[in-house]
Amino acid sequence: MVSTSARRAWRAGCGTLLGVSLLALAAGDGGTSGRPLRRPNTLAVAWSFHTPVRALDVSDLPAALNDRMLAIPQGKTMSVVDTRDGRLLSTLRSSARTFTPGGFSDGVLLAVEQGHDMRNSVSAYDPATGRRLWHRTPSPAARQAKGDDWLTTAPLQLDSGAVFWAGDGRLVGLAPRTGAVRWTKRVPALTACEKSEPDVPASPNAAATADRVVVLERCPGRPAELQVMAPENGELVWKKKLGRWRESVRLSAVRDAIGVSVDDELRVFTESGEELLRRKEGRTSELWPVGEDGGVVYLSELRYGSESDPGSVRSRTLHAVRADTGKTLWTHSQGLVGNDEPAGDVLAAEADADGGYGGDLRWSVGDARLQGPGASSLTDAAGRRSARVPWPVAGTFVGLSGQLIVVRSEERDGTRYTALRPGHRAVDEERPAALGGAGRKDWPDACRLVGARLLSELGRDYVELPVASSRTVLGVRLPHPSVCRFAGRSGSVDDVFSVTVRWVAPDPEAARTYATSVIPWGCNPWLGRGCHTAEITQPRRGVFLYTYRVNLKQDRVAHATVVSGRYVFGVSAGNDKAAIRQLVRRVAMHLSQRGEAPAGAGR
Repeated sequence: MVSTSARRAWRAGCGTLLGVSLLALAAGDGGTSGRPLRRPNTLAVAWSFHTPVRALDVSDLPAALNDRMLAIPQGKTMSVVDTRDGRLLSTLRSSARTFTPGGFSDGVLLAVEQGHDMRNSVSAYDPATGRRLWHRTPSPAARQAKGDDWLTTAPLQLDSGAVFWAGDGRLVGLAPRTGAVRWTKRVPALTACEKSEPDVPASPNAAATADRVVVLERCPGRPAELQVMAPENGELVWKKKLGRWRESVRLSAVRDAIGVSVDDELRVFTESGEELLRRKEGRTSELWPVGEDGGVVYLSELRYGSESDPGSVRSRTLHAVRADTGKTLWTHSQGLVGNDEPAGDVLAAEADADGGYGGDLRWSVGDARLQGPGASSLTDAAGRRSARVPWPVAGTFVGLSGQLIVVRSEERDGTRYTALRPGHRAVDEERPAALGGAGRKDWPDACRLVGARLLSELGRDYVELPVASSRTVLGVRLPHPSVCRFAGRSGSVDDVFSVTVRWVAPDPEAARTYATSVIPWGCNPWLGRGCHTAEITQPRRGVFLYTYRVNLKQDRVAHATVVSGRYVFGVSAGNDKAAIRQLVRRVAMHLSQRGEAPAGAGR
């Protein structure tokens, strides 16, 4: 009998979703530099591309990318960027209600358009010119689950074609350049199993590598079978019996490897059918491949605190395993944020970044834990891992394109996409990689930034309250606290304000780029429907004052972000009274004059 628990259902679909998402990141013809990179420990800006529309104001539609191109949705338009140099290739336009990139196949961009009748259609575009190659709309028969209702689903994208899963048990292969249906193939075992087991999710056990369609036929009481087909004609290339399964079965695929887990055993195959390795899974762990290179298979392992609770994620681990012997070469903890994926000469992942602004956290109130950019972990083929390497911008992780890490940031007049290239530089204990080029002593003492003279002028008889925990930023111990609170001796909460050293950038330009991406531009995504914006003013170059609403009570608070040379400072208070706004402004203007050598910088 098949288990119908939430965990088993989640496990059954997890691999397929992971395979599709990794495929979208990996599809393309990119390669490595041909020369092994020394231990990666830095990220340099390769290029930056700005769009005139803020992504979160549109509805936070995700971008699509492969090893050569990035498609950025902007409402009724879409920009296609060459990720090798950040050059705009074309701008696509649509009259549809939503216009979403579906991915790349055979050098063609597939896009899903949703009309005002809420029905989806699929179009294909030439990324070099923006010309629409074809457009397919579901027929009226699709409403009765017939005809081309498969157009409402996201395709599996391969280098040489796109394959859709139809709800009636068919796979449909499409020629990406013409839109013609190349082939259809019914998978009766999947259909029969889903009908006999209504609690099993209806999503298919189908995935794709770079050049093959992968289907896992599984039904309780029957042997599971892996079938691999050619996307050009749907013909079976090879298949393997995997044995009967009792509790769980899971399929995942990346560009160069196929992973199948039956109960507690993972098997990894190449596209040609060669078995790379077998490995046992624990009762509270799961394994899947994230890539293969030079005879080494990279596996990600997810461990749970409880077998019955899939939400109790305890740890992620990356394993490098020799395909010929099954011997583990090295393992590394991955953190709980992102999976390591091959990116040219290195493996890269979004990293846990205590102290890092990320995505919508720029709307959060707080200083000590929200002061730096996000970060990535970088590992070379020998398993040498750097400390968390900070991004030079604050934003959200988009994905990998060849050797580049792409990050998205919201700004005053649009959205910035920044490509970061892993590199190596000499570091020492005083200038750790996690500080992105700055030294420990470059970070000033937040309590010394204000000074006794200004405190006396503020007229509240203030007391300095350094935040001890703020001496650690991205795992690095600083000589001074980077956050200092100031409270009046009267004890009134209205008098309390904080000064934060949010980041010390490698240069003034990086400081400006980071600062403008942590300010809460656009609509607040946490306040429900409608567009709730912050009130932002700029009284002087590098000084941004703003108030906005927070939490369920929608209390208003006054904040400031200040750029002064390489330094980015923050000023915050707990309310938005006129006197507090004036105080925040006064302190912010004072900080903007600190220049390249703030007091207490330790130089």
